Amino acid sequence: MNIDLFMTGQSEAALVCAGTFKTPVAGVILDAQTSDVTLEFGEGHTTHLNIPMEEAYKEKLLFAHRVFIGTLEGGFLMDSMEVPLLYLNDPYGSQFGDKSPLAKPMRSVVAFEAFMKRCRFAQALHRDNLGDENTARSVLMGVDPYNLKHAPTLQRQIQMNVVPKTAAAPQTPGLGGTSAATAQTKTSSKKAGDEDKK
Repeated sequence: MNIDLFMTGQSEAALVCAGTFKTPVAGVILDAQTSDVTLEFGEGHTTHLNIPMEEAYKEKLLFAHRVFIGTLEGGFLMDSMEVPLLYLNDPYGSQFGDKSPLAKPMRSVVAFEAFMKRCRFAQALHRDNLGDENTARSVLMGVDPYNLKHAPTLQRQIQMNVVPKTAAAPQTPGLGGTSAATAQTKTSSKKAGDEDKK
């Protein structure tokens, strides 16, 4: 899988990946000493990216607390997450507690799309074949960052989250709650019970 770093002028960052992961990324680790980047996954295994981060980008990222992970396949956005960005050998001593909201990854499609509209390509961070000159360019490969197309599965997930839940129907007879027929049945039962008492 090929992976690129994209950044904005406000030190916001995203790793844009040509392909999908078998399991979601849980976090990104940046070693401030070696400039190496490592992806950490939920089940505990890691993947080391094979191109060190350039010094200028590393300095900006040391002030960031999160990073987007966007996966593209066949010209479609397959998924996007916002995950914590953690540091090794951090000269500024940044630390995050386990209870921080940044400590948990979360789906972030809308924020990722907004990011892509204001970012620029920074550098390649991983290439499956470092000797292949055809992979030297950005992983976007003609995908318009201003008009990302969602994969059908992602589109369904977005629609399920966006559609508002319907409010409870009013419980007044004849207005969509308890029907008039049900109300009449209850009244009839009550009258029959009163007559039995007599």
